[in-house]
Amino acid sequence: MASQEKNKIYIDKEALSALSLVQEGLLHPATTLMGQKEMESVNKMGIYKDQTFPCPFLLCPNGKRNLQVLSKAQENEVLDIVCDNQIVGEIKAQEVFKIDKIQRLEKLMGGDLSTKEASSVLERLGDYAISGEYNVIFEEIKETKKALQEKIKLHNAKKITGVMMSAKPIHRAHERMLREELQDCDLMVVFLLKPYRNDFMPYSLRKRILEYIANNYLIKDKICIIPLDDTYLFAGQNKMILHSIVAKNYGCTKLIVGQNSPNLSIYYTEKTRHSIFDNLQGVDIEVKIISEYVYCELCKTLVSQSTCPHGNHRHTNYNSESILELLKLGILPPSILVREEISAIILSTLHPNRFSNLEKLYYDIVPSEGILKNKSEEEFYIKLMQLYQKSHLV
Repeated sequence: MASQEKNKIYIDKEALSALSLVQEGLLHPATTLMGQKEMESVNKMGIYKDQTFPCPFLLCPNGKRNLQVLSKAQENEVLDIVCDNQIVGEIKAQEVFKIDKIQRLEKLMGGDLSTKEASSVLERLGDYAISGEYNVIFEEIKETKKALQEKIKLHNAKKITGVMMSAKPIHRAHERMLREELQDCDLMVVFLLKPYRNDFMPYSLRKRILEYIANNYLIKDKICIIPLDDTYLFAGQNKMILHSIVAKNYGCTKLIVGQNSPNLSIYYTEKTRHSIFDNLQGVDIEVKIISEYVYCELCKTLVSQSTCPHGNHRHTNYNSESILELLKLGILPPSILVREEISAIILSTLHPNRFSNLEKLYYDIVPSEGILKNKSEEEFYIKLMQLYQKSHLV
């Protein structure tokens, strides 16, 4: 049958990314789409091939056209996979079966169905799932995997630490965490999360900032930045488990996680800390949960909240959402929270052309050594922050 005569199933980029992750072995032991018996087993046990796997790996796309095709698909029929009106692969149907969409949603979300994220995921679920061998084209994941393998080989890296970050924005506590962990590894892999929804801080900006930090303040040769598509698979409480599986399959021997990370499910019994990782089986990776960093006004430095002897009333917290709110409003966060260069890059990018006469403002406020020409908003923000840091007159 000619390719143009094949039946087609239509998916979005999130589904394409998920299919590519499995195709490249990054969600191993899942190597292809699961059939009905495998789905039922994973739903019941949360185990797949003797390893923790929180939800079955299924393809059950929504839409009338998909419903028509899947409900009539025959065993061994080859279907084209279409994304954004382009054929991106094909699948040889082995099994087509109905699913319970609510049960599917519960497994994807780790049980929490009350969030806006859960509603969004439910909308994308169809009535039928298809299993079978498939092949898709998604070069970015293949290329990043190859680049990391080459860097591991170049450094002969044995101790490889992974960290998942949104970096919205990257602040001083992030830097401290990365710097301290770099002492104990041969290579650090920063998985920079890349969502498929509109974001106030786009991925390109966050990557630029992270590269700036790595190049200027960290050991850049020991850091590899990998984009990780933040798809519907990484939802709810499943996110942490799947992140550990992805990090392990990329080659990491250790994963570091901040104790305030969402969906970590931390609780204490008799001074012993527990988390969602306690029941992790078969995933050969060390998971280290890092205590929150704060700035202590008595210690005069960043400290771990769990070891600082001074009370919370002496601590400045590094809350990413609150810092981001300042940036949304166009306000420079104090440099104790975010480096002035980083704030300048963010504000000049997200709030361009704010000043009607930048050169005059620069000349009137900022000390200068001569004629000012072509000064950028980014430079102005840096100079302005430096003025904030000067001592008051007495």
